[in-house]
Amino acid sequence: MKIITEPKELIGRYVAQKQGRSPDWGLYVAFGLVNDDEELIGGVVFNGYIARNIMMHISADTITPGFISTVMHYAFVTNKCKRVTGIIDKRNKKSRRFAHHLGAKLEGVMREASEHGDLCIYGLMKRDAEKWIQPRYLKKLEAIWVA
Repeated sequence: MKIITEPKELIGRYVAQKQGRSPDWGLYVAFGLVNDDEELIGGVVFNGYIARNIMMHISADTITPGFISTVMHYAFVTNKCKRVTGIIDKRNKKSRRFAHHLGAKLEGVMREASEHGDLCIYGLMKRDAEKWIQPRYLKKLEAIWVA
């Protein structure tokens, strides 16, 4: 497996399709995870950067520690964010569990904010994501990163 940043439109469409939304992200950065057959199996889109916060939209069939390390490194080291914000459909229990696994905390619920009902707002603070930018994960990142 390896991590790619281009073509970012392909990664953006992948994430949008998985989330059932429009692929119009505005200004954004994207990272994709591809398997040995060059198939996209995971993606993340970052947008809405505001000083110390960035919005993260992540979708994947498969995820690796190296990919998560890339995502966290981009948000917290490259952009010097203090937090990452994600919005997840309340019915999507798998994604909500994943957010908790990353260290994110449920911060609120937007009632009836989507056609399917409620949306949950998750915040991941840098201090809660520190383990993902430690040397052992960064070594995994180096093994799969393609510039």
